[in-house]
Amino acid sequence: MAHLPVRAAEVLDAGPPAPAALSETGLFETGASGAYADDVLSFSVRYPLWTDGADKRRHLRLPEGTSIDTSDPDQWAFPVGTRLYKEFVVDGVPVETRLLWKTGPGPLDWVYVAYLYRDDGSEADAVPDGQPDARGTDHDVPPTADCRSCHLGGGDFVLGLGAFQLDRATYDAWIASGALPPGTAWQEPPGDDTQREALGYLHGNCGHCHGGPHPIAERRSLRLRLPVGVSDPYEAPAWATAANVTAFHDIEGTTEIIAVGDPDASQLYVRMGLRGDLGMPPFGTEIADEAARAVIRDWITAAAP
Repeated sequence: MAHLPVRAAEVLDAGPPAPAALSETGLFETGASGAYADDVLSFSVRYPLWTDGADKRRHLRLPEGTSIDTSDPDQWAFPVGTRLYKEFVVDGVPVETRLLWKTGPGPLDWVYVAYLYRDDGSEADAVPDGQPDARGTDHDVPPTADCRSCHLGGGDFVLGLGAFQLDRATYDAWIASGALPPGTAWQEPPGDDTQREALGYLHGNCGHCHGGPHPIAERRSLRLRLPVGVSDPYEAPAWATAANVTAFHDIEGTTEIIAVGDPDASQLYVRMGLRGDLGMPPFGTEIADEAARAVIRDWITAAAP
């Protein structure tokens, strides 16, 4: 059977309770919609996590007078009191907003939960057990156990914020505001356009599980997280740990993670097109990201050191 990410409900103890309603989290000036609070910093990312094409809006609140600790360029750390929000809109319908709230000094001291909007949109309520096919869409609101499974790979539990992920406009604005310290690294993935897109996508979508901090890394050698400072695309972990490397499983007739020049024989490419236990990712999505698969296909086809 294919390996699945650790269900971290077995690893972490429950923290303080999350607010019961979205209106209590401080995202908006009042209520669960409308103008954002004055100290909310909205941001965009370059390699967003694929969630079956859902539209997302991302926001950060830092305690007054604090900034993100970027002294380790590969693992940004956040001050106690930090709140992050991600809003999901599916086919024009506001479905859920996810909250991460740092309540203590450790990298696991986070409260996290999703809020499901009521049918009239007046409020969104915490749903720690998740909700399939939320608000009449095909979108599944995840249970908190699924959130933990991926966020364990975030270093300080946060995904999607880092030197490769922030778009340039957000980076410049946050440097100017003091949310990021001067000298914080901002970097493009190495290589040509196809290599950059492939390495960036794998970093943003797969690197949190297939990376150093995640428990999976203790049992698998594949690394898809891209460290800051790599200038040669063939030295990127996604290439170095995958090209012509024997896979742990034989899946759909593929036995190498990347069979150089042959995407159809490459397990990485094939599993991106599957869903369920054999697919990658194994949960959080029901539709393959075919645009990303095309990028990975071109990358594997063209790649040769």
